[in-house]
Amino acid sequence: MSRMRYTWIGLGAAVLCAAATWTVVDQRTPDPRLLSTPAAAQASLGATGTSRADQAADRSVKDRAATPEKTTAAAAKPPKVHGTPAPFVQPFAGQPGRARIRPGKSPKAPVRVTPNVDGCDRNYGTKAQCVPVTFPKGVTDRCAWLKAHGFTGVPVAAKDRQNLDPDKNKIACG
Repeated sequence: MSRMRYTWIGLGAAVLCAAATWTVVDQRTPDPRLLSTPAAAQASLGATGTSRADQAADRSVKDRAATPEKTTAAAAKPPKVHGTPAPFVQPFAGQPGRARIRPGKSPKAPVRVTPNVDGCDRNYGTKAQCVPVTFPKGVTDRCAWLKAHGFTGVPVAAKDRQNLDPDKNKIACG
Protein backbone atom coordinates (compact mmCIF):
# COMPACT_ATOMS: atom_id res chain seq x y z
CA MET A 1 0.00 0.00 0.00
CA SER A 2 1.09 3.53 -0.58
CA ARG A 3 1.70 6.19 2.05
CA MET A 4 -1.38 8.03 0.93
CA ARG A 5 -3.59 5.03 1.68
CA TYR A 6 -2.03 4.59 5.11
CA THR A 7 -2.64 8.28 5.77
CA TRP A 8 -6.32 8.06 4.82
CA ILE A 9 -6.79 4.88 6.88
CA GLY A 10 -5.18 6.54 9.90
CA LEU A 11 -7.29 9.67 9.43
CA GLY A 12 -10.47 7.59 9.15
CA ALA A 13 -9.60 5.66 12.32
CA ALA A 14 -8.92 8.93 14.17
CA VAL A 15 -12.27 10.37 13.06
CA LEU A 16 -14.05 7.19 14.11
CA CYS A 17 -12.40 7.25 17.55
CA ALA A 18 -13.22 10.94 17.97
CA ALA A 19 -16.87 10.34 17.08
CA ALA A 20 -17.12 7.46 19.54
CA THR A 21 -15.49 9.53 22.30
CA TRP A 22 -17.76 12.48 21.61
CA THR A 23 -20.83 10.23 21.77
CA VAL A 24 -19.80 8.78 25.13
CA VAL A 25 -18.68 12.06 26.72
CA ASP A 26 -21.58 14.16 25.40
CA GLN A 27 -24.23 12.27 27.36
CA ARG A 28 -24.84 14.95 29.96
CA THR A 29 -27.98 15.32 32.03
CA PRO A 30 -30.02 18.50 31.58
CA ASP A 31 -30.49 20.99 34.38
CA PRO A 32 -33.27 19.65 36.68
CA ARG A 33 -34.80 23.14 36.91
CA LEU A 34 -35.52 23.06 33.20
CA LEU A 35 -37.26 19.70 33.44
CA SER A 36 -39.90 20.81 35.94
CA THR A 37 -40.35 24.45 34.90
CA PRO A 38 -42.97 25.41 32.29
CA ALA A 39 -41.69 26.74 28.96
CA ALA A 40 -42.90 30.30 29.63
CA ALA A 41 -41.00 30.41 32.93
CA GLN A 42 -37.86 28.99 31.29
CA ALA A 43 -37.78 31.91 28.86
CA SER A 44 -37.95 34.42 31.73
CA LEU A 45 -35.01 32.79 33.54
CA GLY A 46 -31.76 34.52 33.05
CA ALA A 47 -28.39 32.87 33.25
CA THR A 48 -28.38 33.37 37.04
CA GLY A 49 -32.01 34.16 37.81
CA THR A 50 -34.11 31.78 39.87
CA SER A 51 -37.80 31.90 40.59
CA ARG A 52 -39.98 30.31 43.25
CA ALA A 53 -40.84 27.53 40.84
CA ASP A 54 -37.14 26.84 40.45
CA GLN A 55 -36.62 26.67 44.18
CA ALA A 56 -39.58 24.30 44.54
CA ALA A 57 -38.21 22.17 41.73
CA ASP A 58 -34.82 22.04 43.43
CA ARG A 59 -36.50 20.86 46.64
CA SER A 60 -38.52 18.20 44.84
CA VAL A 61 -35.39 16.90 43.13
CA LYS A 62 -33.58 16.79 46.47
CA ASP A 63 -36.58 15.07 48.12
CA ARG A 64 -36.62 12.43 45.40
CA ALA A 65 -32.92 11.82 45.89
CA ALA A 66 -33.38 11.51 49.67
CA THR A 67 -36.10 8.83 49.49
CA PRO A 68 -34.65 5.41 48.81
CA GLU A 69 -35.95 3.71 45.69
CA LYS A 70 -37.06 0.10 45.73
CA THR A 71 -34.39 -2.26 44.57
CA THR A 72 -35.00 -4.02 41.31
CA ALA A 73 -35.19 -7.40 43.05
CA ALA A 74 -37.85 -6.16 45.50
CA ALA A 75 -39.75 -4.24 42.83
CA ALA A 76 -39.76 -7.13 40.36
CA LYS A 77 -42.98 -9.09 40.25
CA PRO A 78 -42.80 -12.86 40.36
CA PRO A 79 -43.07 -14.39 36.91
CA LYS A 80 -46.54 -15.29 35.74
CA VAL A 81 -47.04 -19.02 35.56
CA HIS A 82 -48.74 -20.25 32.42
CA GLY A 83 -50.22 -23.67 31.85
CA THR A 84 -48.66 -26.10 29.45
CA PRO A 85 -49.53 -25.26 25.87
CA ALA A 86 -51.69 -27.57 23.81
CA PRO A 87 -49.75 -29.88 21.49
CA PHE A 88 -49.36 -28.61 17.95
CA VAL A 89 -50.85 -31.12 15.55
CA GLN A 90 -49.68 -30.78 11.97
CA PRO A 91 -52.53 -30.23 9.50
CA PHE A 92 -51.51 -33.15 7.30
CA ALA A 93 -52.14 -35.57 10.18
CA GLY A 94 -55.89 -35.04 9.87
CA GLN A 95 -55.92 -36.07 6.20
CA PRO A 96 -58.90 -33.90 5.27
CA GLY A 97 -61.33 -35.44 2.82
CA ARG A 98 -60.53 -39.04 3.77
CA ALA A 99 -62.61 -41.37 5.87
CA ARG A 100 -60.95 -42.68 9.01
CA ILE A 101 -59.77 -46.26 8.72
CA ARG A 102 -60.54 -48.35 11.77
CA PRO A 103 -57.87 -50.80 12.92
CA GLY A 104 -58.43 -54.45 12.07
CA LYS A 105 -58.98 -57.18 14.61
CA SER A 106 -55.97 -58.81 16.22
CA PRO A 107 -55.29 -62.40 15.20
CA LYS A 108 -56.52 -65.02 17.66
CA ALA A 109 -53.84 -67.60 16.90
CA PRO A 110 -50.12 -66.78 16.98
CA VAL A 111 -48.66 -65.81 13.64
CA ARG A 112 -46.46 -68.58 12.24
CA VAL A 113 -43.20 -67.43 10.67
CA THR A 114 -40.74 -69.74 9.01
CA PRO A 115 -37.45 -70.07 10.90
CA ASN A 116 -35.37 -68.76 8.01
CA VAL A 117 -37.51 -65.72 7.17
CA ASP A 118 -34.55 -63.46 7.95
CA GLY A 119 -32.26 -65.35 5.56
CA CYS A 120 -30.42 -67.25 8.29
CA ASP A 121 -30.20 -71.01 8.54
CA ARG A 122 -30.95 -71.73 12.21
CA ASN A 123 -29.70 -75.31 11.93
CA TYR A 124 -26.17 -73.98 12.36
CA GLY A 125 -24.63 -72.01 15.22
CA THR A 126 -26.33 -70.26 18.12
CA LYS A 127 -29.36 -67.95 18.15
CA ALA A 128 -27.07 -64.95 17.73
CA GLN A 129 -25.23 -66.38 14.70
CA CYS A 130 -26.55 -66.08 11.17
CA VAL A 131 -25.26 -68.66 8.73
CA PRO A 132 -26.84 -67.59 5.43
CA VAL A 133 -29.31 -69.85 3.62
CA THR A 134 -28.09 -68.56 0.26
CA PHE A 135 -24.49 -67.49 -0.10
CA PRO A 136 -23.46 -64.52 -2.26
CA LYS A 137 -22.99 -65.00 -5.99
CA GLY A 138 -19.59 -66.30 -6.97
CA VAL A 139 -18.99 -68.26 -3.75
CA THR A 140 -17.88 -71.76 -4.66
CA ASP A 141 -16.46 -72.92 -1.32
CA ARG A 142 -19.01 -72.15 1.41
CA CYS A 143 -16.71 -73.32 4.23
CA ALA A 144 -13.95 -70.94 3.10
CA TRP A 145 -16.48 -68.07 3.00
CA LEU A 146 -17.70 -68.88 6.53
CA LYS A 147 -14.12 -69.02 7.89
CA ALA A 148 -13.26 -65.73 6.13
CA HIS A 149 -16.24 -64.09 7.89
CA GLY A 150 -15.41 -65.37 11.38
CA PHE A 151 -17.55 -68.51 11.50
CA THR A 152 -15.18 -71.11 12.97
CA GLY A 153 -16.28 -74.03 15.09
CA VAL A 154 -19.98 -73.50 14.28
CA PRO A 155 -22.05 -76.30 15.85
CA VAL A 156 -24.68 -78.11 13.81
CA ALA A 157 -27.80 -77.83 15.98
CA ALA A 158 -30.27 -79.78 13.84
CA LYS A 159 -30.38 -81.28 10.35
CA ASP A 160 -27.37 -80.55 8.08
CA ARG A 161 -29.31 -79.28 5.02
CA GLN A 162 -26.38 -77.46 3.40
CA ASN A 163 -23.94 -80.37 3.83
CA LEU A 164 -21.48 -78.23 5.80
CA ASP A 165 -20.61 -81.18 8.12
CA PRO A 166 -19.33 -83.93 5.82
CA ASP A 167 -17.58 -85.85 8.64
CA LYS A 168 -20.74 -85.81 10.85
CA ASN A 169 -18.95 -84.54 14.00
CA LYS A 170 -21.66 -81.88 14.64
CA ILE A 171 -19.20 -79.04 13.79
CA ALA A 172 -19.80 -77.26 10.47
CA CYS A 173 -16.73 -77.10 8.24
CA GLY A 174 -14.71 -78.87 10.93
